[in-house]
Parts: sequence; structure tokens; C-alpha cells
Amino acid sequence: MRTVVHWMVAGCLVASCGTPEPSQSPVLAPAQPNGSSALASAMVAMDDQLQATLESVMADPNHAWEGRSLRNHELLALEPTAPNMVNAHFRAQAPLYALAIEQFNESPSADRFNAVVDACTNCHLGTCPGPIERIEKRTWTAVN
Repeated sequence: MRTVVHWMVAGCLVASCGTPEPSQSPVLAPAQPNGSSALASAMVAMDDQLQATLESVMADPNHAWEGRSLRNHELLALEPTAPNMVNAHFRAQAPLYALAIEQFNESPSADRFNAVVDACTNCHLGTCPGPIERIEKRTWTAVN
């Protein structure tokens, strides 16, 4: 029993060696722990442009959509972070995203903007659901 207690104490000492001092700052995980692929970078840019467009419309006293446009990223041509991210669902949804962007750019409106957001959400449902909550925050809701 005495040997077991010694091993337990030794184990606790070894385990505590890696414990940071209370005065040390915590180490933050990188924003992109797997690195940024071309596809991941494009999606960050897509999110940025959706947010910027929303902010621009909100800043306009009339909340006008006219004259706004979104960049269409050629998603199928971009390298993913992991090969399994490009599955049949993604290949089917990417053209629908492109179509939603095209329609928004032809005639910008809140409905067409939300169609772009919906295209992003629908694609992520079958490939990478992690960002869905963030994407849904880009939906335009009428200002009362």
C-alpha cells in the first residue's frame, strides 16, 4: 500500500509540473488551427462581405439595397482544408450559391440577400455544420 501511495504522490508531482503559474497568461488557440485553405479563406471573405453589406444597409437611412453587389467565389475551383469537405452535397450546393449571388447582383433586395445566406446554410448542413449559427446571423430582418 505504501508503494501505491508513493506512486500516487509522484504522479501528482509530475502532473503538476506542466501546470502554468497563476500569473501566466493563458495561451489562446489559433483562429485557424488547421491553417487556411483557399476554400476556408474564401468562406471567411464571404462572411465578411455579408456582414459588411448588412452594416451598409443598416447605416443607410432608407435601408436601400439598390447598387449593392456580392462577389461570387468559384467554390468548386478552390482547395479545401480537408479533401472530405468536398462531397456530393457540396458539389450540388456550390452552383446554387453561385446562382443566388448572380440573382442578388442582378436585382439586389433583402429577399435575394437572404437567399444567399440560405444557400450558405444549406451547403453547410451537409458538409461542415460548425459555422451555421454564425451564418444565420447574417440574415436580414426588417427594421421596424
